[in-house]
Amino acid sequence: MLASDDPTLNSAPVMADLAAHTTPHSIVSVQYDPKGVTLGWSDGRSSRFHVLWLRDNCACRECRHPQALERTYMFIDHAPPVVICAKLDSRGALEVRFQQGTESHVSRFLQGWLQAHDPEQSLASAGALRPRPWDDHSGDRLQRVDYTRYMNDREGVRAWISALKVDGIVLIEAVPQVSRQLLPVANRIGPVRASNFGEYYDVVSMPKPNASAYTSMGLELHTDLANWRYPPDIQLLFCLKSAVTGGDSVFADGFRVAADLRASDPVAFGLLATQPVEYRFHDASCDIRTRATPIEIDRDGNLQRIRFNNWLRGATVFPEAILEPMYAAIGKFWRMLRAPRYQLHLRLRPGDLIAYDNHRVLHGRAPFDASSGERHLQGCYINQEDVDSTLRMLDRPA
Repeated sequence: MLASDDPTLNSAPVMADLAAHTTPHSIVSVQYDPKGVTLGWSDGRSSRFHVLWLRDNCACRECRHPQALERTYMFIDHAPPVVICAKLDSRGALEVRFQQGTESHVSRFLQGWLQAHDPEQSLASAGALRPRPWDDHSGDRLQRVDYTRYMNDREGVRAWISALKVDGIVLIEAVPQVSRQLLPVANRIGPVRASNFGEYYDVVSMPKPNASAYTSMGLELHTDLANWRYPPDIQLLFCLKSAVTGGDSVFADGFRVAADLRASDPVAFGLLATQPVEYRFHDASCDIRTRATPIEIDRDGNLQRIRFNNWLRGATVFPEAILEPMYAAIGKFWRMLRAPRYQLHLRLRPGDLIAYDNHRVLHGRAPFDASSGERHLQGCYINQEDVDSTLRMLDRPA
């Protein structure tokens, strides 16, 4: 399609993207060659966009479904594109003309959309929400959000999500002390992720428990549901009653501990990041198990997940050559988690709802005397995808 054939070229391009893409900066120069387009911006930066990427991301009505907003252009059915012209149109959008064998096509891109997808700058907006390591000195900075503000105010939800993404832990205060009230709190973000314990679970001392959580004994710092192939992302714990002696909650930033382990003992860190361990939960109704490394890193070495739960460790069979080093590595990480300097102790009060990143923040509790009163918590899980989706929706115009 040629530019003169498309009446929509007289208006701003539709990017088939519901996110708001505004920018205080403007394109001041356009250079092109067959392999791509280089833009100069008013803030002095430059951006390079490859021809294949530009053609593949055309959002015109021929290349995207106008209602579903999904890509309909199939690049394998077309000749490789080359850029034959690039310029700013009368509305300030970037107009790029491609030649693909005998086909011609014109694509137009909003300046804000291009800046948001700059290969070198597109992640910059997430920088303020990157994980911030913490230790026992972080109790005073534990972010607290009022329940009413969280439930009714967009900025209250944003504050909750921001704390969760930066610190991995956040507290909602003054939640109505009604059983299952944690579910509307979770649903403010998205649907609850059910497990073999149900949509939600009651953390109380039981006479015949099927899990250590349902006792009055102390719980070492751990990851929940480490025996699942994909453990839940975010855990919510809601305090309904807390009138026992003991039972304080304990938290630790697993990323901080793992980073310190890597610095002090890279061999131990390497074993925990490469050698899988079996985790298993089984009772009369299920037998769920998986094998995974206690520490997971991405290809760049960045920490992604911690999976540590002593009572869910199965009977992992290690080659003899690494058995002793592996036990030593697990033991070193475990002893570090026990160090007071990494631990945040918190007495949950009725109406408190603590949420934390189950892949980063390990949690536990002190033992308590079940005969001294009542202790009743309820818990559930939600998905990180829904947290991120909610944050993006908050960035759309109200």
